[in-house]
Amino acid sequence: MFVIVSLLFNYQMPAKVIDRIQMITVVGYDAIDQNKIQETVVSPKYQQEAQVEDFIYSDTAATVYENRVNLNAKATERLLNGKLQIAFYDRELAEQGVEDFIEYLTRDPSIGGTLNLAVAEESAHALINSVKTGKGRGVFFNDLFDHNIRHGNLPQTNLKEFQSALMSETCDPFLPMLSVEDESAALTAIALFDDDKYVDKLPINKADVFKLLYQNVSDGNYQFKNDKYIVALENVESDKDVVFEPTGGSGEVTFNVKLRGVVREYTGKEIINQLTAIEKDIKQDIEQRGENLISRLQELDIDPLDIEGAVKSSNRNYNKEQFKSTYSEMPINVNVSVKITGTGTRR
Repeated sequence: MFVIVSLLFNYQMPAKVIDRIQMITVVGYDAIDQNKIQETVVSPKYQQEAQVEDFIYSDTAATVYENRVNLNAKATERLLNGKLQIAFYDRELAEQGVEDFIEYLTRDPSIGGTLNLAVAEESAHALINSVKTGKGRGVFFNDLFDHNIRHGNLPQTNLKEFQSALMSETCDPFLPMLSVEDESAALTAIALFDDDKYVDKLPINKADVFKLLYQNVSDGNYQFKNDKYIVALENVESDKDVVFEPTGGSGEVTFNVKLRGVVREYTGKEIINQLTAIEKDIKQDIEQRGENLISRLQELDIDPLDIEGAVKSSNRNYNKEQFKSTYSEMPINVNVSVKITGTGTRR
């Protein structure tokens, strides 16, 4: 029965001959004026010797639909979203709000939840055009996000994660932000949102603490420096939990983070005798930077770390209005324990 239904359903689907379509891998949107947006799309064509030639189309219109009609008028084959890997929104559009764009993406059944979203600090069109690569801009951007999520300071992020935060009643979303540096695209910050509107950014080289407070880390990096030495940890693993204590008027929240890592670079002397002191310095550094970060989020009245969600899940007397009214002044602590598990091998 299932086979028969599937055959009947597929029989009714419009056929798409592969030679008569162009799959879009990257799309970017820029605000042009109050009523118009510029859409830029990338469609790769595979050449000999595994080389990829990207065809870039761009036009301006009032809606995404109207733009796509205009772009199809320029393309030799029909442009489709089936291989879309990343969507960029320039900072001005992000400040105005991206919910309508997200809704457009989620209405298309050919687009999966793993699609990468990002904010272009300047022009999305210029960002896309800045990339020079033989493997295609879609693969280039996808690889850039993938290794920064796996091993860098970028937390897990994609269309599904952003939409989930956007629809949540307890937290705000965030996205990676890219800029053109030295004539090429680079990940420069984490863009923080109030609901669907961009409000601030966190430089990516300072986002390691944000990631430790947001999720468990499995293969990260961390660097600490003071007047005496610089130490760099690799293979960083962490576990975090968030505890709410209903003390005082608003209650008190504590992030507990357990961090383990291996020293790969150390500029001081006799590291074996300094491990306890290094662990203490790293603990104080993460706690201080973490509490400064949370204070900034409280000032902005945004909650990308889902602190409200932690309070709601552990406080039977949770009241949303009360939380909102006390969030900016709520005591929120960061408690870190550090264990250096190795110091590498000197050759």
